[in-house]
Amino acid sequence: MKLRTLITLLFIEVFSQRGFAQEFIGQHSSNYAGINRATFNPSSIAGTRYRYHLNLVSFNATITNRYFKYFRTDALFHPFRNAYAEKDMYGKSKLTGTQTQGENINVTAELRTPSGYLGLGKNNWLVVGFQSRMRGFVQGSGVPPVIFDSYKNRLDDGLTKASTGSFKDFTFNQHSFFETGLTFAAMPIRIEGLIRVKVGATIKRLSGARNVYLNLKSANYQVRPLNQEEYVLDLSNVNYEYGYTQPVKAFGLGSLFSADYGSGTALDLGATVELGRIRKHSQDRANYILRVGAAITDAGKITYPSTGKQYSGTLNELIINQEQIIDLGNNSVKNLETIFGKSDSRDYGYETQLPRTINIDADVQFAKSFFVNATWIKPTNTGSLPTYVSQPELFSLTARFEGEDAEFTLPVTWIHGNQNPTIGFSVRFGPAYIGFSNFGALVSRSVQPRGTLAYFGIQLWKLNEKALTKRRKR
Repeated sequence: MKLRTLITLLFIEVFSQRGFAQEFIGQHSSNYAGINRATFNPSSIAGTRYRYHLNLVSFNATITNRYFKYFRTDALFHPFRNAYAEKDMYGKSKLTGTQTQGENINVTAELRTPSGYLGLGKNNWLVVGFQSRMRGFVQGSGVPPVIFDSYKNRLDDGLTKASTGSFKDFTFNQHSFFETGLTFAAMPIRIEGLIRVKVGATIKRLSGARNVYLNLKSANYQVRPLNQEEYVLDLSNVNYEYGYTQPVKAFGLGSLFSADYGSGTALDLGATVELGRIRKHSQDRANYILRVGAAITDAGKITYPSTGKQYSGTLNELIINQEQIIDLGNNSVKNLETIFGKSDSRDYGYETQLPRTINIDADVQFAKSFFVNATWIKPTNTGSLPTYVSQPELFSLTARFEGEDAEFTLPVTWIHGNQNPTIGFSVRFGPAYIGFSNFGALVSRSVQPRGTLAYFGIQLWKLNEKALTKRRKR
């Protein structure tokens, strides 16, 4: 026990700076996450105890504590639904909370469609998998409080306060795409009870849906009353630029695989080492004292054809009311052209770098089926919106009890830019699981940030029963 405690403290010290993390916080470290863990580290599924694993459907998105209304509408499909529909997107987007505080906005949604893998060879030393998912991002940088408050709190609620000031370098971007991938994982080294080494890779094809952005390089503002309850936002000396790769279009299955709206490739690479074992351990559960993994994910980009439009210019005066804010949320392309005009028109062909990250985690098994995990996920793309899409920086410590039929995790997460850590949880019973990265945001409006990553899913699997039978006979 002393050795395991020392190892844990060592890794906590190494990773205790503010790091970065992403989806499925808590479940991402589970030995029973199957193909869903391969998006975090493709090597993790090598040597699996499953003969096969199938994700039927899973969803991950940022939400706020207005979650009852959130699940009652189809707001779950924001933000990637923006590319295909213009009905009531403003109201739905108000229910999706940002994960970060301050001048940055980070809203994500991810729908994982049927995916799975099959284990081959002795001890499933080779695993072949297939992944498919739709991903959407709404991100903002340099967001001034007047813009954030005008959108979130409305200009016609009777609570708006008059103010004046200026801002610069405000960028807002919505990006959505579909990806399909092939995963190959192998276990080239296995010395029972001592060490297991795993490697893996995922090759992904990307199909772009749309990238639309607005950049207000500089502007002066005044929030003033129009009548007793309604205010307007006056902007002056507005230096702007906006562009889009594709206007709103009808959704069809062909859109998911078409290269007409943008295409690209990406790569995930990973390695995992498992050390030691616990004596008299359950044969159908993970048996190691320490697991260390490292991976780089989303190394790639989407290239859009030069069929979009880009405009820029300067406006002496621009008056924004609540109706225009709603219109921008419902159909950003159409109403950006209406509000800002079409001066200095250029063709818009763009490359968007994916949110490339380095994922590192250390997993220590203190007792049978009880683990403590430290995870560090660091974004490595350093450009700005809309050319680069990135994820917030997170570091997570997770206590986890896992078994084949039930699992519970308690992740504590530090998000770069937030004042306090967030506390979440996840549970799994049989084939279904659900989790939150910031449960406090759901039960209290005073908790900041208001947003939490929420996810749920349904999966099927079959244990490698032949291998288990052989072990029992020994």
